[in-house]
Amino acid sequence: MQAGLVGFAGSGKSTLFQLLTGVTPDPGKVHSGQVGIAELNDPRIDTLAAMFKPKKITRANLEILDTPGLLPGSSGDNPQRLALIRKGDALVVVLNGFTPDQDPAVELANFRDELVFADLSVLTKRAETLESQVKKPRPDRDALIKELEVVKRCAAALESEQAIADLELTEEEKKPMRSFGILTDKAMVVVVNAPQGEGVPEKVAAMFPNALAIDAQLELELQQMTPDERAGFMEEWGITELGRDRIIRAAYDAVGVITFFTAGDPEVRGWNLERGSNAVEAAGKIHTDLARGFIRAEVTAYDDLIRAGSEKEAKAQNLQRLEGKGYIVQDGDVMYFRSSV
Repeated sequence: MQAGLVGFAGSGKSTLFQLLTGVTPDPGKVHSGQVGIAELNDPRIDTLAAMFKPKKITRANLEILDTPGLLPGSSGDNPQRLALIRKGDALVVVLNGFTPDQDPAVELANFRDELVFADLSVLTKRAETLESQVKKPRPDRDALIKELEVVKRCAAALESEQAIADLELTEEEKKPMRSFGILTDKAMVVVVNAPQGEGVPEKVAAMFPNALAIDAQLELELQQMTPDERAGFMEEWGITELGRDRIIRAAYDAVGVITFFTAGDPEVRGWNLERGSNAVEAAGKIHTDLARGFIRAEVTAYDDLIRAGSEKEAKAQNLQRLEGKGYIVQDGDVMYFRSSV
C-alpha cells in the first residue's frame, strides 16, 4: 500500500514525510521523489505481543512517497511531478496553514485543478490513440470502441471540473483505465499544516469534511523527545493524540484497508488487506503457496482472544473458528492458515 505526499512547494510536505517515516528528506531526490515506510501504531499488536511473547514483532505499514512540490500557476512541470504517484493507492494532500497571505481552501481548489488538468492530458492522448486504432479492422476493435466511449465520458467530466471518482464507473469500465493511474479517482486525505490548536479552516472543512490539522514541525520535535518529555509537552499543548497516527489511520480508512494478525512464538505480525477480501486472499498476502494450497483458516476475533486471556483458553471456549475460502476477513482477526503446500 502506497500513499503519495503531494502539495504545493512550501506546504511543509517534506517535514510531514520525516514525521511519518523517520527518514530525513534528501535534497538530491527532490525531483524524483523519496520513499519511506510509516508503521501503523496499532496498540492491538502490542497486546498480542505481550500474550505470545514472540521473538519478532512486525507492524502493518504504509509506504510513503514524498513527491516534488507543485509550482503555482499551473506550471507545465506539474503533470510530470504528479505522474510519480499514479501507481499509488492514495494521495495525502498537504496544505500550507502557516503563511498569513495564503488561503488553504484556495490552495486545495488549485490542487484539485492540477489533478483534473493532469488527468485530462492523459485521457485526451489516449482518446486520440483509440480513435486512430478503431478506424482499422482488428480483432479487439469492439473492446477498443467500448474503451473509447468510457475515455470520452471521463474526459468530458474532467472538462466540467468533475472528478472521475464521482462518475461511479462499473468494474468493467474501470479495467482499461487502471493502467493510467487516474489521479482524480484516488482516495484522498487532506492535511492542513497549521500552528498547533488552530484546527481545520471552515472553508477547507466544507470542501473536505474529513480534513485533518497538524503542526508538522512541532510534532516532529515531539517525536524526537524521550517518552516522558513528550508526554509532558503533549499535556502542556493539549495534544491528546499525535497527528502522525491520525494521518496513517485516515489513509487506511480512505483506501479501505483493514489489518489482520498472525501470532505465535516466532512472530506477531500485522498485515494489510483490502476490506471485503476473503481468507484465500489473506493467505496470499503471507505467501502465494498458502493461497494455492489453502485448506482452512483458524480464526479468532481479536476481542474474543483478549477476553479469553490466551489462545488455549480461546480454543477451550470455542472462540476459535475454522473458516473456508469464502470467509470475509474482519479487521482484527487473528488467523492461522492450514495449507497442503
